[in-house]
Amino acid sequence: MGRAKHWWIAGVALALLIVGTLGAVVLYRWQVPRVRAQLVSILSEQLGARVDLADLQVLLGREVQVVGRGLVLHHRTAGQGRPPLVRIERITIAVPFLAILRKPIHVNSVTLDRLEIYLPKRRQGQTPDARAPESNREASELHRALHGPSPVVIDALHSIDATLTLESSKPDRPPRTFEIHDLVLTDAAFDRPVRFTARLTNPKPEGLINATGQFGPWAADQPSLSPVSGSYRFEHADLDTIKGIDGTLESVGEFSGALDQIAVKGTSTTPDFSLDIGGIPQALSTTFVALVDGTNGDTFLHDVQALLGSTPIKAKGGILHTPGRKGRTVVLQATIDKGQLPDVLRLALDDKEPIMNGLLSLRTMLNLPPGEQRVVERLELDGEFTIERLMFASDAVQDKVDEFSRRGQGRPKDVTIQNVSSTMRGRYTLKNGVLRFSRLRFGVRGALVQLSGYYVLRGGALDFRGSVRLEARASQTMTGWKSLLARAFDPLLAKDGAGTVLPIRITGTAKQPKFGVEMKKIF
Repeated sequence: MGRAKHWWIAGVALALLIVGTLGAVVLYRWQVPRVRAQLVSILSEQLGARVDLADLQVLLGREVQVVGRGLVLHHRTAGQGRPPLVRIERITIAVPFLAILRKPIHVNSVTLDRLEIYLPKRRQGQTPDARAPESNREASELHRALHGPSPVVIDALHSIDATLTLESSKPDRPPRTFEIHDLVLTDAAFDRPVRFTARLTNPKPEGLINATGQFGPWAADQPSLSPVSGSYRFEHADLDTIKGIDGTLESVGEFSGALDQIAVKGTSTTPDFSLDIGGIPQALSTTFVALVDGTNGDTFLHDVQALLGSTPIKAKGGILHTPGRKGRTVVLQATIDKGQLPDVLRLALDDKEPIMNGLLSLRTMLNLPPGEQRVVERLELDGEFTIERLMFASDAVQDKVDEFSRRGQGRPKDVTIQNVSSTMRGRYTLKNGVLRFSRLRFGVRGALVQLSGYYVLRGGALDFRGSVRLEARASQTMTGWKSLLARAFDPLLAKDGAGTVLPIRITGTAKQPKFGVEMKKIF
C-alpha cells in the first residue's frame, strides 16, 4: 500500500510537471508575438518612427527577460538612403512576471548594447524651445495630448559606448558625432522629462564631459527639438586640438534648450593658455553666456568676461563655420580697460621679462580664420589702443626716452629727469603677421612723436616714419658750442606752435631700435 501511494504521488507530480512544461511552452509561444507587437507598437507611436526588429526572445524566470536584436527606428518622413534615427544591436528588458499584463508596464531595467542615435537637422522655420524647465511640463502636456500617457515606466535605462550624431545644418559640412561612454536614465517614461547622467567625449576641443539633468519628452515630429537641461563639467579639454592655441581647459556650468541648439552659462579656467606665436603660457579664466549649435558646432558668445593673468577682458562674438573651408573662424569684439600690458605681450613674445610695462586700454575686432598657417599669420585685428604710464624694461631704451624728455623740455643736462613714463596711443591693423599703425602717438613731458609704419610680429622688425615735436627750440636741446651752432636752425625747425619739429625714422627691432633724423626732409 505504501509503495502504491508513493507511485501515485510520483505520477501526479510527473503529470503536473508535464502540464506545467506544456503550459509554459504554450504561454511562451503565445507571449513572444504579443510582446514583439507591444514593443513595436509602443516605440512606433511614442517616438514617431517606423520600427524594424530582427529577432526577439522572451526568457521566463523570476522575472520576464525580453531580449531583442537588430532594433532599428526610422523617422516616419525619412526618405530612402537616410540614416535611421536609432540603431541598437541588442536590447535587454527585465520586467516583473505579471507587469507585462498591466498598463502602464513597469520595467525594472533596460540595457542597450551599441546604441547609435542620428538626429536630422530641423526643418526651416523651426526654432528650438530653449526656455526654462517649465517648458518641459508644457512639452509633456503636448506629448500626452498627441500620444496619450506613457504606456511604459522604466526604473533604470543603461547604455554603454553609444554615439550621438547630429546632422549639420550646413550642406557642405559632415555631421557631428559625440561618443557617449556611459548613459543612465532613471524613472524614464515617454510623456515626461527623464533624469539622466552621461559621460561623453567632446570632439573639439577634445575632452571629457560629465553631465546630469533632464531630457525630454521626445519630440516625435522633430527629434532635434527635444528639450534638454542640466549641468556639466568639462574636464581635461586639450586646446591643442584647435590649431593655433594650446593649453588644458576645465569648465563647469549649466545648459538648457534643444538637442541641436543649447544655451550655456558657465566658467572656464586654463592655467597654461598660449598661442603658437611662441609666447609664454598665461593663466586664462572666463565667465560666459553662449549659444551652441549642436548641428555644426557654431558657438555664439553673447557675453564673455575673461581674465588674462590679471587683465580683465570683455568680449562677444562667435566661433563659426567657414563655408567651403575646413575648420572654424573666431570672430570677436574685445575690450580691455586699463589692463596690464605685460599680460598681453607675453602671449606674443617669449621674453620672461616684458619689454614694456604700462596700463593698456584697447578696443579691437578680431578675426581668426581657419588654416594650416600659424596663428600669427592668420590673425587679423582692427582697432585702437592707449598705453598709459609706459615704461621700458631695457635700460638702453628707457635712457633714450629720459634723454628725449630732457631735450624736449630744453634741459638736456638735468639728470633729475629720469624714469620718465610715457603715453602711447594709436589705430592699428594686423594682417599676415604685420602690425600696421596709421596714427601712432608717443608722448613724454616736453615731447610728442607722431608716427605711421609697421612692426613684424615674428622677428620684431620695425619701420616707422613721422615727426618729433619738442617744446624747446633746437638750440635749447643742446649745450656748449652745439647749442650756439643750432641757433641758426631754430627758425627753420620751429613750426605750428612747437619749438622744434623734426622728421624722424625708427628702424631695427623692438629690442634694438635705431632712431634717426631725416635731414633731407628738413630742407
